[in-house]
Amino acid sequence: MRKTGMFMIAGLLAPTAQAAPACQEPVAVARAFYEATTGNGDLLEPPPALVSPAFGKALRGERACQVREEGICTIDSDPWLDAQDGDIETPVRYSWKEASATAGQVEMRYSVWKKAYVTRLPMMRQGQGCWQVDDIITNSGRSVRKILAQPVP
Repeated sequence: MRKTGMFMIAGLLAPTAQAAPACQEPVAVARAFYEATTGNGDLLEPPPALVSPAFGKALRGERACQVREEGICTIDSDPWLDAQDGDIETPVRYSWKEASATAGQVEMRYSVWKKAYVTRLPMMRQGQGCWQVDDIITNSGRSVRKILAQPVP
């Protein structure tokens, strides 16, 4: 009975312990962002806590444009694939490169069409706040924020 009680307490504390690193660790934020924007997720509607206000605004602007234009606006390919189709074939490996106390980037390495890909997520945080994704730099070096800033063709 005593062991069960200990496991129950540990189980109750586990979600709190798991939630804290997502706010503090850039790799955990990058992983959560990737998972929220692939599969059944939506790149243009990530959880607001995971993206910087400016990047979130740009993504929401693209969604509004797509609704208004009834189709593609400025993003014409999947930034994770740097193409319109394909699949990520290997597990994603994440690494953090700190630039300062408030900036850095997470590198994501994986394979598409049996070729090595590196996608970069510039990260930022304001003051002592949580890390947030501020852009996606595709394997070919294209900035999603710059693409979103382009006028609609």
